[in-house]
Formats: sequence, structure tokens, C-alpha cells
Amino acid sequence: MLNRKPFHTADSTRFYHFKGYDSLWNLQRFHKGDAPHRKENLVNDINQDKRITRRRLGQYAIDLPARDLSLLFDLEDCRHLTTGQIARLRFEEDHANPTAALRAANRAVTRLKEMGLVASLDRRIGGVRGGSGGLVWNLTAAGAKLVNLDSDTPPRRRNYEPTARFTDHTLAIAETYIQLLHISGVALTKAEFEPVCWRDYSGSTLKSDLFVITSDGEYEDYWFFEVDLATETPQRIVAKCQQYEEYYLAGEEQKQHGLFPKVVWIAHNNKRCDSIRDHIAKGHELQHKSLFTVIMPDELEALIRKGAGV
Repeated sequence: MLNRKPFHTADSTRFYHFKGYDSLWNLQRFHKGDAPHRKENLVNDINQDKRITRRRLGQYAIDLPARDLSLLFDLEDCRHLTTGQIARLRFEEDHANPTAALRAANRAVTRLKEMGLVASLDRRIGGVRGGSGGLVWNLTAAGAKLVNLDSDTPPRRRNYEPTARFTDHTLAIAETYIQLLHISGVALTKAEFEPVCWRDYSGSTLKSDLFVITSDGEYEDYWFFEVDLATETPQRIVAKCQQYEEYYLAGEEQKQHGLFPKVVWIAHNNKRCDSIRDHIAKGHELQHKSLFTVIMPDELEALIRKGAGV
């Protein structure tokens, strides 16, 4: 099964292109006199928000530091992040220790909250003892407008408290993404989150949790991830595997990339891993079982280093 191909780009950076980021950067450059006729267009494109004026949002787009903009795009992609996850994503490299990074992350999200761009959920991971690192953050309607300046798609609704099950799942997907970013010597050259990572085929839609491309500098490896929190029956897992097989046989991914990604199920204990492996192995409906592998979170780095073709 071909899940990897030679890597042809010398750039090994971990920071890949975020949608809209270039536009916001150009807007900041215009404020300094460098970018052409962009400020007025961007400001006028922002819809009126009930709490934050159009002018103020436009000014935020000019004045926000690059790291704050990156944080907003992280929240757009991941939907939810804890303060601790934000610290690991954006602050640990520039601070002496994790505690200092967490404090810096807390200051950043507090500042963005005061600006009306992010909000914390009522629920805290780890309860009261979770501390500030357990606060769960998402974009407000204004924050969503700011990061979607060049998008024709309306931002997702933000005015509701998500269920605990939905929040836990999105945070687990985000944790997988953060793990991938922190694998030394491996570049994350592309990451697609829901719903961008969904694939339409033959009148159906395959809804994966995460799609990424990793590179060790020699080869690129392609991956679909399914993050399991033991909320689905084994029969539902097999049905999802059947859908991956249908998509594989449709050949759409192969037309685009010349290969089909490895499908990785991540379960959070050995018993659940064994159950998923057993049901896939015994699933008579499945004809391409080599598409799938099942791991625990602490096995992710070893898998990525081996490559999708192993």
C-alpha cells in the first residue's frame, strides 16, 4: 500500500500556510506604508458585530502581534484549545520552562478575551483543580470574522456551549496535532481540520478527524486520523472503516496525491486498542485491512518516524 512519496521541497519548517494569514500580514504592512490598497478593502469586508464595531475589528487586524494572530488561527482550526495546549503550541519555545510559557499564554488569551475575540467555556478541564491551564477557549463571533476576512464561507456559529463529548473530542484531536508538531526532525507540511479534511465521493462524505502530511526531509507521508474516545460501538468503528474502503476504491485521493493516506485510529487505553484491532481483523466486510493501523497516543511519534509505508 503506497502511503508515502519522495519529498521534493527543501524547506523543513513546521509552520505551514494558514488561510487568511497572508492577508492579515499584508494589512499590517499597509499600516506601515508597504502594502498596496489593502487596508480599506479588508476593513470594509468585516460585517458589523453587535459588540465590536467594524472600525475596531479593522484596527485589531492592523495592530495584533503575529503570535496573537497565529493563536486565533489555531482556534479557528482546532475549534477548542485549553490554555495549556496554547502554551505548548505558541509559547514554550520562547520561554525558559513550561510554567513561564503557561503564564505567557494566559496573558495572551486574557488580552484577546478583553478585546472580545476569544471566550472561555463554562467547563474547565480538570475541574477547579485544573487551574488556568484547564480553561477551554474558542473564538467569539468577532474573532471568527477577523480570521475569515477573505473567506466567502460564513464563520461557524459561536453562541452556544458545546457538549462535553464534543469538547473532549475536539481537544483530543488538537492534542494529536500538537504531538505531531513536536516530533523532532519531522516537519508537519500540511494539516487539515474538520470540515476541511472531509472528503466527498460518490454522493457520500467521509468525515475524518484530521488529515496531515509529514516529512522527514526525504519522504512525505500522508495520514488520516480518527481519534477514538470509546464513545462509539465497535460496529460503528467497522462501519467507518468500510467508508474509508469505499473512498479508497473511488480513487479520488489517488487522483489528487498519487497515493492513499494511512488511516490511523488513536485509542486511549490498551483494552480499547485491542478491541478495535480485533473488530477490524474479524470484519468480513473489510477487504483492505492494510489501510488501517491502531495505536495509543504514546505510540504516535514512533509510527510517524517509521512512516506511513511501513
